[in-house]
Amino acid sequence: MGRSRSRPVRLVASDIDGTLLGDDAAAARFRSTWEALAEGERPLLIYNSARSSEDILSLVDANLLPAPDYVIGGVGTMMTEGRMRTRMEAFIEELGPALDPAAIAAIIGSIEGAILQVAADQNPHKASWHLHDAEQERIHDIAARLRSAGLDVKLIYSSRRDIDILPRTGGKGSALAWICRELAVDLDEVVVAGDTGNDLEMFEMPLVRGVVVANALAELCRVVAQDRRHYLARASHADGVIEGLRHLGVVR
Repeated sequence: MGRSRSRPVRLVASDIDGTLLGDDAAAARFRSTWEALAEGERPLLIYNSARSSEDILSLVDANLLPAPDYVIGGVGTMMTEGRMRTRMEAFIEELGPALDPAAIAAIIGSIEGAILQVAADQNPHKASWHLHDAEQERIHDIAARLRSAGLDVKLIYSSRRDIDILPRTGGKGSALAWICRELAVDLDEVVVAGDTGNDLEMFEMPLVRGVVVANALAELCRVVAQDRRHYLARASHADGVIEGLRHLGVVR
């Protein structure tokens, strides 16, 4: 495939686990490739992950990933400036009131097979559970039960395992759209990368271009495969991200 002739890329937002991480050698190649870009010319780099912001930044401290400009954590419920590492309170206010974990637990805790994730995976705007191999109909039913209980929340199911309950204003796409508005970056100047269903919101943002790594799960691939804005990489993990960024002219 040849390079895209779309607008230059000003911002790259990437998932971490299964996308930039999963192959240590590939992750090292991504870090060196990114850091080789001239600092004044490289796009802004945002990590957009289910991990907490602190956990994401610990990967940077361990030299597994290049330093980001911003970090979006908790499936779009946390945001941190990357250099000074200050929490972006304006975004947290945008999310609205904290969730009611007891009300959520009363519904999801009664579902056979549902297991509450560890405390480190919870935050005031994110309630996370495991439910393995749930069919789409079952997920729709759970979402309907949450609505019937008067909970104005968003349910995201990914990796055929993870249930994340977020405020309606949460999610990876909503958080990325917010920071793009704050930075005055147009969506057709944005590239996203991911591998699972919790990345789908980013790919569904209008005008955004995406890179789907070769190891991506069907829950993402089947939705974005027919959209010509997005690049389906032949390589897996970080090598796939590099391949996509090369296709888009961001790296050589």
